[in-house]
Amino acid sequence: MRMLTLLVTMLLPLSAVGEQADMDSLLARLESSRWVAEGAEDPQRVAYVFTDMACPYCAVLWENMQPLVNHPDNTLQVRHIIVGMIHPKRSFTQGGAILAAADPAAALAEHEGHFDDGGIRPLERVPDAIRSQIHNNTALMIGLGLQGTPALVFEDTQGRWRVAPGVVGEEALRAEVFQISEQ
Repeated sequence: MRMLTLLVTMLLPLSAVGEQADMDSLLARLESSRWVAEGAEDPQRVAYVFTDMACPYCAVLWENMQPLVNHPDNTLQVRHIIVGMIHPKRSFTQGGAILAAADPAAALAEHEGHFDDGGIRPLERVPDAIRSQIHNNTALMIGLGLQGTPALVFEDTQGRWRVAPGVVGEEALRAEVFQISEQ
């Protein structure tokens, strides 16, 4: 419980991040970015995660989320916004492979689930449209003042939008992000 309290005190209100004056505009920008969804198909709530394919911490966060994404009481859809920040070649070629896949969620799972073994097979040439999408996602992240991945943007139990930079543990994910009670 102490860890959960520590995490919650470290969370930043989304209004404190970047220069956005209009929350609706910000949420519309997140919605219109190119993302990969997992979790509830008809969600009651959504959360966004800025994810880089060269980020080991993104793989850890993804792993921490899986029991909750697949939980029968889950009503949250997690939308992974693929960015290219860490390693230009790997971030774009593997991010491109995920975005170009017939099933991007399965490709993301393959990559994150096998991150330590190198992840998904990269594209040799990333199509211009997908490269542009990754650039736009990266610009959105930078425009929000976020400096690293993963960065989780979610609505807390009080209805406030928050940013949690870095890896979030399963207990905090359960209580604050997914809002699934333990039984």
